Amino acid sequence: MPQVTNSTMKDFLDSLLTDVQAAIELHQKGLPAPFSIRFLGNVKTELEKMAAIMDPRIYRPSYPRFVLDWPEDSALGDRLLSASDLYGRIRPKKKPEEAI
Repeated sequence: MPQVTNSTMKDFLDSLLTDVQAAIELHQKGLPAPFSIRFLGNVKTELEKMAAIMDPRIYRPSYPRFVLDWPEDSALGDRLLSASDLYGRIRPKKKPEEAI
């Protein structure tokens, strides 16, 4: 499995945040959008935490189980699952005191 860099993951999360925000805006305009607006709001919060923490040992998102249980397939759902998988592969650099 390829190693995931923080910058690559951050870019992917930023892209997903843009897509989630766009889906929220579709809901607000009364247009069809994937997932519920409440779920999208929760996902947005989790993606923001993932981007800020960037360490799966400290924070793991809970949204993937809901994406898997959602009755509809969507490209956004597939990307959200990919992000969760890639995030889980992040191997943070050890701090000097941990390397000993």
